[in-house]
Amino acid sequence: MKYSFIIVAIAMSLFSGCGSKEKTIHPVIKPITESVYASATIQAADQYTLYPAISGKILGFDVSEGDLISAGGFIAHLENTTASNTVNTAQSAVALSKESAIQIQEIEAQLKSAKEQAKLDSVNYQRQQNLWSKEIGSLAQLETRRLSALASKNAVVALNAKLIQAKNQLRFNQNQAQANANIAAKTLGDYAVKSDIGGEVFQLLAKKGEWISPQKPLAIIGNSKDYLVVMEVDEMDIVKIKIGQEVLISLDAYDKSFEGHVSRITPIMNPKTQSFQVEAVFNEKPETLYPGLSAEVNIVIAQKPKALLIPVGSIDKTNKVKTTEGEVTVKTGLKNLEFVEVLDGLTEKSEILIPAGK
Repeated sequence: MKYSFIIVAIAMSLFSGCGSKEKTIHPVIKPITESVYASATIQAADQYTLYPAISGKILGFDVSEGDLISAGGFIAHLENTTASNTVNTAQSAVALSKESAIQIQEIEAQLKSAKEQAKLDSVNYQRQQNLWSKEIGSLAQLETRRLSALASKNAVVALNAKLIQAKNQLRFNQNQAQANANIAAKTLGDYAVKSDIGGEVFQLLAKKGEWISPQKPLAIIGNSKDYLVVMEVDEMDIVKIKIGQEVLISLDAYDKSFEGHVSRITPIMNPKTQSFQVEAVFNEKPETLYPGLSAEVNIVIAQKPKALLIPVGSIDKTNKVKTTEGEVTVKTGLKNLEFVEVLDGLTEKSEILIPAGK
């Protein structure tokens, strides 16, 4: 009898313990918003990092950080002694190539004289032939006239060829000299570093007297009137993102959230981060913004004003829910970090069992 009492006591204790580990809840009807979370940074519109086209020592800057600059405005000047010498040499070569046109004139003068001589020698040869036909003169005189006419004709042909070659060579030399001069002038222009866009100089990344190269950034420039929210979206979520979707932007610098919308989706994944870059713009931007500010963004995928919801922790990966009547497989809809929408399988009166601590 004593042992029976002990067994009953233990059973009652176990039953009481089981009851204390679970509690009963009911599904509720509430609004639900499904969103994709993404970390983000603030960037100025058209923001870019300026790199010099050539290497050189910085002689000085034309702007300071915070200055506004127009497209094509000067940022800095680099030492250009070598480039200036190259330009002078190239321009001298252009002038020299033009002066060589005198050689063409000399050949043309020689050709003109040769044509006159050939004409004269041809007439003399014809006269000698007429005399020889009348048995006047000697055969030696006739042959001399013939050879003179032939030599004059050959001289004209040779000078014509020389003139064509000289003109072609002159044209090539002039084009080459001018091309070298253009390249030298462009190179010299590269020593004056310009901005490709109009905007604000956010940061100068070098100092006067410093040596820079095309691999080293010189400045960061962007449009300070418009800002972008640049997000990194996980590859698992990117198919849910569409242009125009509403976004809620939380900035560490402000105590409230701001509304915006998705404006651009980069259609290629970054293999290093396994994510896609997505951009959004503010519907109404904060009064003060700076490039580089961090933000947290929720991209709204879908919303319902009334939905039957259960806690996320009450459903397993196979969509099964534990109820007082046993396990039930449900059909789900929208989902966020707290709740899951139930489309079929439960009602408001269903009793769901969940761990007491949840």
